Amino acid sequence: MKKVLKIVIPALIVFVLSFMAYKIYAIIESKAKIAEQIKTIPEFYFYKLVTDSTFTHLNLKQNKSALIIYFHPECEHCQNEAEIISKRIDEFKEYQLVFISYAETQEIKTYASKHKLLGYENITFLEDKDMIFNDIFGKSGIPNSLIYSEQGKLTRQFKGEVKVDALLKYLKL
Repeated sequence: MKKVLKIVIPALIVFVLSFMAYKIYAIIESKAKIAEQIKTIPEFYFYKLVTDSTFTHLNLKQNKSALIIYFHPECEHCQNEAEIISKRIDEFKEYQLVFISYAETQEIKTYASKHKLLGYENITFLEDKDMIFNDIFGKSGIPNSLIYSEQGKLTRQFKGEVKVDALLKYLKL
């Protein structure tokens, strides 16, 4: 019995350590892949709230900077960010703002209405029904803001609430 334990225990330890090393390697590889993928606007699709049709990366206007914000209507930081954007909405009219959430359609509409962000040609609200945002743009908390230049290059990513001045600074680059 002692002989068996002397073989099984080290083998088990080697197996567990190997498995952990593999998992760490897989996470690092995944993060590197996402980082490379989002250097330019990646291919994506999400759903429009009114028509339930898809909105893709091809729907973004060329030669116009874009701010993509992943949010949830119940998130306090997301509400604060929407509130400060709405107070200075005129400063954003030159840019595309795309709000994406995995919340239900009605919750997103209520959020957009509450923060007076409906009715602007440059603002789009989308639903992440298939829960693919993290696969495309990487896992992070909410809000997650990505700013793309007129050429479609990532200029900055903010994880968490961000001040309007910082958003505008990177949108202007």
